[in-house]
Amino acid sequence: MKTNNITVTVHKPFNGLLLNAREAITSSGFLLLHEINPQAILASHGITTGPVRQLLFFHPVYMQSLLENDPEAVIEAPLKLVLRETGENTTAVSYFDPALHLRGYRGLESLRTRLQTAMEKVLAQLF
Repeated sequence: MKTNNITVTVHKPFNGLLLNAREAITSSGFLLLHEINPQAILASHGITTGPVRQLLFFHPVYMQSLLENDPEAVIEAPLKLVLRETGENTTAVSYFDPALHLRGYRGLESLRTRLQTAMEKVLAQLF
């Protein structure tokens, strides 16, 4: 298991939390770039699984900062939330702490802090 991701179990039903997550992302100033539905993709291949979604989000200002300071860091974008139903009224939320995830890249100290604060704002609306 990778050690720099964080998973929190939230005592909320999957569908409601998914709606909350979409709203939290956009109300926190991010663009929701894409939503991946692994459940539907797997079902199209005859594989059944419970509800799961990957929400990919970022903002052009943050991308500009990555490109200007350390273009190698672009591989780390966008940010991601993974929601996975774990029970009738529980959902696991997995994510990376951007401050830790972007450690080691040049010139990104300020951006790391800004992204961490923005991610905390998203998460506060979910937990």
